[in-house]
Amino acid sequence: MTNIRAYETSPWLFVGSSKINGQGLYSRKPISSGAIVGELGGVVLERANKRTIQIGRDEHLCSDYIDFLNHSCRPSAYVRVASQTIVLQAIKEIASESDEITIDYNCSEYSLAEKFMCRCCQKSNWVAGYGYLVQTNQNDYLRRIEGVVLAHLVRMAAASRVARSKPKR
Repeated sequence: MTNIRAYETSPWLFVGSSKINGQGLYSRKPISSGAIVGELGGVVLERANKRTIQIGRDEHLCSDYIDFLNHSCRPSAYVRVASQTIVLQAIKEIASESDEITIDYNCSEYSLAEKFMCRCCQKSNWVAGYGYLVQTNQNDYLRRIEGVVLAHLVRMAAASRVARSKPKR
């Protein structure tokens, strides 16, 4: 296990009641599109669990924020990995106190430790990770998340496709 520098708790972020699931993360001040919402820090594990974000092939960050980042297929933020800094970055403007800060879990792990049914869509969709989207040819979804999915998940999917296409001897 490795530790990533713990984040300084942002005084404007708080946990409140969520319409999506239990409790969620909110901001006391407006956050503009493209702005950093906050840094994630914590312990890096070798395996995914229900409360991790995959920051490398065999590196899964377990952080306090993750417990309160609910899934949305149309999220307000995404996770960005830059060297040893992992940040939440706003995709769109987030209004203070009323807009829940959400991420798309399909963009945060190649394969979720526990898949679940999406609660934000009208039709039932499995949320199972980026690899599941690729394997089930959900091309419209993949195009929509193209700019916010973690780059190493895309590389893992490409490597998996190449491995599957090689003839067996």
